Amino acid sequence: MGSVSWRKRGHRYLVSWRLDDGSQGGQTVDTPDEARDLTAEKRLEMRRGTWRGRQRGRLSFSTWAAEWWETWMADDPSPTTLAATESWLRLHVRPWFADRPIDKITPADVRRWQAQLARSVGPSTVAHCRSLALRIFQYAMDEGAIDANPVRKVPPLKRRVDPEQVFGEVKRRALTPEEGGRLLACFPLFWWDHILTLLGTGLRFGELAGLRRRRVHLHRPMPVLEVGSTRYQAGRFGSGFKPRPKSDAGIRQVPLAPLVVEAIRRQLAPGSDPEDLVFTGPGGGPGRAGESSVPRGTRTVLSRHNLHRTYQSAVAKLADPAVPLRPTARRVLQVLRNSGPQRVDQLAARLSTSGRRPIRPATVASALEELYAAGLATVDVDDQDVTAGRWSAVPAAPDPLLEVVDLHGAHDFRHTYATWLEDAGIPARVIDELMGHEATGRSRQHQGSAMGAHYRHTTPEMAARAVDAIQQRLAVVLGVAELAVESHPNRSTLRVF
Repeated sequence: MGSVSWRKRGHRYLVSWRLDDGSQGGQTVDTPDEARDLTAEKRLEMRRGTWRGRQRGRLSFSTWAAEWWETWMADDPSPTTLAATESWLRLHVRPWFADRPIDKITPADVRRWQAQLARSVGPSTVAHCRSLALRIFQYAMDEGAIDANPVRKVPPLKRRVDPEQVFGEVKRRALTPEEGGRLLACFPLFWWDHILTLLGTGLRFGELAGLRRRRVHLHRPMPVLEVGSTRYQAGRFGSGFKPRPKSDAGIRQVPLAPLVVEAIRRQLAPGSDPEDLVFTGPGGGPGRAGESSVPRGTRTVLSRHNLHRTYQSAVAKLADPAVPLRPTARRVLQVLRNSGPQRVDQLAARLSTSGRRPIRPATVASALEELYAAGLATVDVDDQDVTAGRWSAVPAAPDPLLEVVDLHGAHDFRHTYATWLEDAGIPARVIDELMGHEATGRSRQHQGSAMGAHYRHTTPEMAARAVDAIQQRLAVVLGVAELAVESHPNRSTLRVF
């Protein structure tokens, strides 16, 4: 089992030990009582088998993080969770503690790490990284390598109130119906059904992309969709479909407004295969090397990245009305902005001397008509004679909704759905059910007790009120979008990629 002994060494006392594997060590203390206590402690650790754990305390934090990762992976977390956790660990946790022995990391070290992290990332990332460090230290503690978890001795940072948010200066994430219509008008027509469904159901992107035909019930007295399998894209951890959403509360039924029912019907593939995806990508595009190209119109799996690029393109159109124009019209507009009023023949001459192929006056005239329809150019003659009049560029300002709404991506539609329901007076508990949110301690303060929630149920009348609220607002969205497209027909007829 090994041996432990102590002896006087000068004015102090040396406690030394030798293990069965031949390893040995020692520690110097000041008094005989301390020497006797330490000797008894080491002998007890040998009998209990915890001595190996104390030796492992000398291992680096990175070693323990790798060991924790392998153990945690056995719990089969979702690929999305794996990707996020790996990123936090690699970028924010491991670099700070790195190769330091885990038993030498103190609460002061954790406090400094937490403070420095808060200066470079947001509160949510700080909370995730703190939770990750807590679990790694706890794992080492459970293995007997350390006596206490240093993260538990450091209070979490409090999220300070943002004065700009209190004063209403922070941009909101939710759209009004009118703003939603102006944004929808900037999407290619292919995506309209996708956007209307996201606005009308509050689905997460993965829930929309993983929706199957068998989970859609359009012929019930109150049509519903069921949230079951979801699509994930987790970088090097792969992509595919999970059989369930991120939490048990996410398994839910969502009642559908009539406009959402119509959008889903348009997207259903021919046939009756229950495993058919309802919403897919635009299809087409080249195949891989050595393969034939995918025929245009082929139903492809919906990609988060594809939708995000399309979303950002729509936001760019709101910021600059010239973005949806065809290339020739953009070139003509640029000349008008740089050189002032011009006639058609002058524009054709300028464009022909810019190093590109010559442009016929008829082509320039067509581009000017496009600019005039978009409100970006005007002519100085009453009869709008495109050949004799002098054309000028009209100053264009970005859409004012960009000043008040913070647009990020498809998740903005989920914010909008919840806000519309709250605006319609739908109870918070019902909104949580429709959104797939689990009630936390903070949310229960507004909903009453957990036992009270057990006795309250969502009735068909409540669901009908939610459907009516969404239908009214979607009608406004669609009306505004259709009017915008009629006024500027090029806004939503661009490429779908």
